Amino acid sequence: MPTADCWIIENYAYRRCSYPAREFGCAVSLHNHSDHSVENIAFLNQVVKLRFMRPFRGLLQAAFGLAGIADLNYADIFYRSPLSVEDVFLTESASAAALGFAGVHLGITDHDEVAGSLELLRAHPEEEHRNLLGEEISIYFDDYLFHLGVTGMPAAGIEKLHAGLQAAARERRLDDLFEMLRASGSLVVFNHPLVPWGKDAGRKIPAEALLSRYGWAIHALEYNGMRSREENDCVLQLARQVGKPVLGGGDSHLLRASSVLSLTQAASYQEFAEEVKQGRAVALVLPTFFAPLSWKIFLRVLYFIAHYRRIGHFRGQPVGELLSGRTVLLDPAGFASRGFLSAASALGLMR
Repeated sequence: MPTADCWIIENYAYRRCSYPAREFGCAVSLHNHSDHSVENIAFLNQVVKLRFMRPFRGLLQAAFGLAGIADLNYADIFYRSPLSVEDVFLTESASAAALGFAGVHLGITDHDEVAGSLELLRAHPEEEHRNLLGEEISIYFDDYLFHLGVTGMPAAGIEKLHAGLQAAARERRLDDLFEMLRASGSLVVFNHPLVPWGKDAGRKIPAEALLSRYGWAIHALEYNGMRSREENDCVLQLARQVGKPVLGGGDSHLLRASSVLSLTQAASYQEFAEEVKQGRAVALVLPTFFAPLSWKIFLRVLYFIAHYRRIGHFRGQPVGELLSGRTVLLDPAGFASRGFLSAASALGLMR
């Protein structure tokens, strides 16, 4: 597939679309993360177990300034997306405008947190028909991690609904969780359903089993901007198999606007959500999607290294405070990373 143009996905098939704003009235950006989203680097727990990493385990731990921590769990190191709610709003709005759209239906779906979308709604009440309440809910099904993109949550009683959903997810009461979602009237999207998480990479992903059991409460599957073309094509096959529409979701977290959106003729988000619930959905794949996935992940790792002191936390304590007056190996690496990221931005390589 050439990468110099936009592509539309309709009825599980691609077609070229040079001017999407001529065919559709509005862009929809459903899967966004603001600084209310917490990320950890638990994947390093698997990396340090690799044979070639054994001589470097202590060096890596010292690089984070945590050499004195016995049995370090890298899941205890976390950071927040550097984009504020307003940053997300401006970034996604500018991206939609560059495509020729007058506006964008925008969903901030932070990890297990509704505060970002509430902040957006309060900051831009004039866009209430477009800026929707939502969150990305983490669930375990058959002991496998999945994520649900929930948008269009009702403003009345939103805190109580959020607390109830999170409690049900933590306690793995999925029957209760999906009943609450259906009763709320929210749009539920099965985000990146075929991610082979770390230690589960060789396991058959039970996405089809989850859809078989809870498909009555899931309205669409996601074509994800931070997953590979091959994996997304498998999502298209799964969606066709189970008879669900496919929506686009950026999931970019940092650096750039979403590389995959959705399209609609609907003037309001609510009208768009009703279309999806009736089985009608169109995804828009932008040229930036076709940057290699390894490059996208590399840039995000560099960003973490570049800003480790500012955005990192260890067991809730800001890394900047933890390392005050100390120099660690990530400091010179961070300096080099900032230079590389600046050069990549100047050359238009930030994807």
